[in-house]
Amino acid sequence: MKVASSHKNLLELLQRKETIGEAISEKEILEASGWQSSTFITYWNKGQLSDFLNKVGNGYFEASSSVNLSVQQFTQMLSQSKHRRGLGHNCESRLAKALLRKSRENMLLALELYNRPSLENRMDCFVLCFCIAWEQLLKAILIEEKGEESIFRKSRNTKESRKTISLRECLSEIYEADDLVRRNVDRIAYYRDEAVHLLMPEVQSIMSRVFQSGVLNYSTKFQEFTQQPFISSRHSGMLSLVGDLKHPSVATLHSNYGKEIGDEISSLITDLTDEAKNLDNIQFAIPLNVKLVFARKDEQGNMITLAKAEEGMEGLKRAIILEKPTDREKTHPYREGQAIHEINKRLHQKYQASILEVKLFARNKKTDRAEINTYCFRSVVTKLKWKNSNNRYHHENKDPECHYYSDLAIEEFIEKIMSVEGYLENARKSGAHKGSKKKI
Repeated sequence: MKVASSHKNLLELLQRKETIGEAISEKEILEASGWQSSTFITYWNKGQLSDFLNKVGNGYFEASSSVNLSVQQFTQMLSQSKHRRGLGHNCESRLAKALLRKSRENMLLALELYNRPSLENRMDCFVLCFCIAWEQLLKAILIEEKGEESIFRKSRNTKESRKTISLRECLSEIYEADDLVRRNVDRIAYYRDEAVHLLMPEVQSIMSRVFQSGVLNYSTKFQEFTQQPFISSRHSGMLSLVGDLKHPSVATLHSNYGKEIGDEISSLITDLTDEAKNLDNIQFAIPLNVKLVFARKDEQGNMITLAKAEEGMEGLKRAIILEKPTDREKTHPYREGQAIHEINKRLHQKYQASILEVKLFARNKKTDRAEINTYCFRSVVTKLKWKNSNNRYHHENKDPECHYYSDLAIEEFIEKIMSVEGYLENARKSGAHKGSKKKI
């Protein structure tokens, strides 16, 4: 492979600085690489250098993960698609980045072990890796939001190694008490901590539904925080939902495990099945009263799409139709102004201000923060052709003429402008919505 001198010189600088533990200035990086300042800023903002550089101050960085790289490997990583971003590119803490990598690996291991049919204790392995993966992800999020000290317990004994907070403490910091995502993780953690003896083959029919929801919840949270999919779209599935959904008889459980444990397992199956039925929410357990239809439209003429693997919980919500509401106030509650307000609210909840400064073009006149304005919204709506018909994103009321947008439209809008390079800029430049006299 032909190696550019700029890459060779930059790698040598990174390796030298990492070895001695010395910070690197932006000026040194530009001198070693021969890049223009704008080139470096582009690499940095897109996260393509996040595997090797961590910002520690204004114009200064720490090198990492470069010592064992060959110049060919370094060149290959920098020469990949312009959309490549290192995991944790939006994290300032090196500990947070490391936790994200370990978290993803542990969840992938949980899936691999559970989907191995010859492994008799696959449920035991799954709950261990699943809980570790969630704990590491939540701690990475807490570090970025509140600092590294937020995950450590306070101790008077400075000689002992520091202890971190538990998974349940992490959950309480990030989720409300009644949140179903928290309830799902907490339930699986309970079986890990206090009832692992009940994870017998007979409980797989109900437990696999709880596990699947937990993985989809994780995938959604992982992508929301890292801005990268947890699992590649090349993977065909996450968990195998077992086919035998019949509950074993109490007599069978007594025969296999004795009366006391058999009764406990029977109670676990009954209680968890009832809870899943009463909640009827895929954030806690995959519901079974569903029908997947390979069709383009449902009975009301609304488009139906099946979920992709990387779409996580939101994709499954769109794929599984439990009850299709036809009331416009339920399906499309937002007028234009309300939709813009909601988009800006979610953007600033999900993304750091520095990222939004790069992606967005409008500024709030009072706060000067980056945001979506009416021109941006109408440009994207026109580009997506939502107003050409009534659909899952848009609904037009004829008399009086008003346009309404769905929650799905809010998420799709955010996904387009934040994930597709130059999407908002191209939509604004097209100016195709100009001249439209229809009410918005």
